[in-house]
Amino acid sequence: MRLSRRVALGGRQLDELHRRIVIRSVVPGTPVQTVEDTDRMGGFGKRITREHWDTLETQVVWAMDIPKTNLQERRDVYELVTAWAMRKGWLTVSYMDNRRMYVDQVILPQGGDLWAWADDFTIVFRAVNVPFWQEITANSKTVASITSGTTVVPVNGVVPCPLNVTFQNISGQACTNFTITAGGKTMSFPGINLGGSSELVISHTNSGLLKVTANGADAYGKMQGVDDLIVSPGDVNVSISATRAGKLTVSSFGRYV
Repeated sequence: MRLSRRVALGGRQLDELHRRIVIRSVVPGTPVQTVEDTDRMGGFGKRITREHWDTLETQVVWAMDIPKTNLQERRDVYELVTAWAMRKGWLTVSYMDNRRMYVDQVILPQGGDLWAWADDFTIVFRAVNVPFWQEITANSKTVASITSGTTVVPVNGVVPCPLNVTFQNISGQACTNFTITAGGKTMSFPGINLGGSSELVISHTNSGLLKVTANGADAYGKMQGVDDLIVSPGDVNVSISATRAGKLTVSSFGRYV
């Protein structure tokens, strides 16, 4: 049964699993934030000492339009939906354009009494590593040729997010050093020895973990400076310095609460 409210996991729509599945509601939720503070001197007010985004949960409530007398079919559909939910991966909702959430944990409903044909089932999808809704399509800026200089890169979203960077050496000679600064944070790669036409790629996994490759090989150990290029939304100044000219591409997937 094709519904107006649709939810997909890993590109597979829930309402396409079985024609008797009914999606009651999809609640995207709001990220849980932990805030720690301490009393200010003077007898009033507080000072925030730490802010941390913890998890994001989306609830999907579904039911099945199958008579209670057909318990075997009801059980089959329940197990079908359970198997679908346990795939984890990217979750999308029909009415949230260009947004997706990476599911790390699934909390399944109780099987309950399948004789109770009017009962609903609630599945909780939890994002732990990146507790935000993220853009599906990256926002990017490319500079065809640059050795050193600054470019302005637009970053969408409402909370900070990491930058992905690709620097392709177009000089035909080895590039031995590369430094990038974004939003006041600097990451450098002294002695990188990036071959002619090769790329230095700073990217992130679906779980938000930093990944660095140069000449197609792991280069994380060559990195110095900040642990990641995390920037706030808006127009971000990105500066680079390299020993050879290269093609620079900077992109980001905006994050939303």
